[in-house]
Amino acid sequence: MNTRCRLILLLLSLSLAACFDSSDAIPPALTALHQRAVAGNAAAQLELGMRYVTGKGIPPDEQAALRWIGQSAAQGNAAAQFELGSYYTLEPHRDYGRAADLLRQSALQGYVPAQTSLAMLHLAGAGVAKDKVEAYAWLGLAAEQGERDALDWQPGLQAELSDAELDRAQAQAQRYRQ
Repeated sequence: MNTRCRLILLLLSLSLAACFDSSDAIPPALTALHQRAVAGNAAAQLELGMRYVTGKGIPPDEQAALRWIGQSAAQGNAAAQFELGSYYTLEPHRDYGRAADLLRQSALQGYVPAQTSLAMLHLAGAGVAKDKVEAYAWLGLAAEQGERDALDWQPGLQAELSDAELDRAQAQAQRYRQ
């Protein structure tokens, strides 16, 4: 099944799952947040989803977390795309292809943690082609913004690349900046 079909199925399942949300299970302290999330506020959807992940103010619920974070990600929220992409790098939900798609969407919006995570997927060849040049491009973007892991990984990877590969990586990074 191609990536577009998978994304459509994911969005459809998340949309259908939202129909079964029970607002009577929402603690009074989270009522306003829940109302904003139901109204389609992407930031509120992500926050509510993360509360379901952490159990902060509400009992942990993986399905509810996925539903809310997925709705936020579907609206283009870079942080939600990162969170959902990261989820798909973990067992037993591991789906590196899905993770890479979500992380790339987030990284292209300049979300630094996603840029570093996507670089790691390219270094490992997990869900994407193993490509040190592509990894270096993403690490460079994250390092420019001071991301510690990118700053740690970049020099070692730079030593492994030729001058021509470094030029290609910098050109690729420039395209991603735009």
